[in-house]
Amino acid sequence: MKIPCKHFGICGGCALQNLPYGQQLKTKTDKVAALLAPYYGGALKTTPSPQQAYFRNKIELSFAHQVVWAEPAGKKKVIRDKSKPLEFENALGFRLKGRWDRCVDLQDCIIFNDKLPQFIEAVRAWAIANNIEYFDQRTHKGILRNIMLREGKNTGEGMAVLITAMPFAAEGFAEIVQSIYPGYSVLTAVNTGPNDANSFVNVQILKGSAIMKESLFAGGREIFFELSPYSFFQTNTKAANLMYERVRCVIEALKPETLYDLYGGAGSFSLCCADLVGKSLCVENVAPAIVNGQKNAKINNIENVKFYCEATEDFLTKNKISAHKTVILLDPPRAGLHPKACDAVAKSEVKDVLYISCNPVSLAENLKTLCQKYSVISAECFDFFPHTDHIETFVQLKLK
Repeated sequence: MKIPCKHFGICGGCALQNLPYGQQLKTKTDKVAALLAPYYGGALKTTPSPQQAYFRNKIELSFAHQVVWAEPAGKKKVIRDKSKPLEFENALGFRLKGRWDRCVDLQDCIIFNDKLPQFIEAVRAWAIANNIEYFDQRTHKGILRNIMLREGKNTGEGMAVLITAMPFAAEGFAEIVQSIYPGYSVLTAVNTGPNDANSFVNVQILKGSAIMKESLFAGGREIFFELSPYSFFQTNTKAANLMYERVRCVIEALKPETLYDLYGGAGSFSLCCADLVGKSLCVENVAPAIVNGQKNAKINNIENVKFYCEATEDFLTKNKISAHKTVILLDPPRAGLHPKACDAVAKSEVKDVLYISCNPVSLAENLKTLCQKYSVISAECFDFFPHTDHIETFVQLKLK
């Protein structure tokens, strides 16, 4: 089998590229089935991603000023000749497998779009021409840190955000972006923290707008979402649309008057299911996501979704959920439900609970508590991340 990407085995992404796609799905499905086995013994269907290449609508590239270092073959240790001075290189791409301080200098990639290698080469040339330093994770010196790229797979809109270690004019960067991606908005932002996980601030617009639109199709209607540099959105739009339609089918059959959309983000499930319920309560503790959700409700003329900016466990502690004609929808982060939230849902007496999980390990851990009161009546997977070991799982629980 020919592996699509020349960086396979070195880059920190796409760890399953050496397997045929069907085998990738089986490997991931079998792992989920084993984790769910104590709670669910039925068949586990996996819906493949509609696209196995160029499926991601968001990526984050890293700049690295790093020591030129021959990676060891196998487990053999490479000993550097300390009598010779260190040589340095600049790299722009994704993190090297297992390393926080080094990057693959990306020449090839199949996850975003076919213009990405051309874009990266243009950025390299721009940095060289302007003598701009790449950031060094070990010394915390340098200017260029990251580039975030977003692309609306259904709308065609796009955004590039250059993240630097200090305020920086970035002259000519917008022209470089738009020479490869005409119509993309171009922004800059600053991250002064010690690592890439720190939030960036001071967003400035160089070209276009600070927001772009992506959309999902729900019940024959196109629902639009405004995305800022800070917004969370499912990274595989086409696969997400299949899962959202499946969730809609379940909710339509249950006919609830009230939907509790817990860990709801910007309310994407609430907005896509608003026509099926009397009202939806979206609970999320990230304030910018709530602001996005409120704007998106107005954009789509949806009036029956109410947003609450607080932690799910706090909301459930303070508010008694009526079990009458109610469905709880859970879509927590990788860590899963907060223990207090998990306990509150288990004791809620709501007949139907739907759980969307991006981490089957934390899902299985939460089911230890939930299945004291509930039974898993269906489970299925959706592949949002081809060539990786990540997968989304949708579980339907019914009160015993």
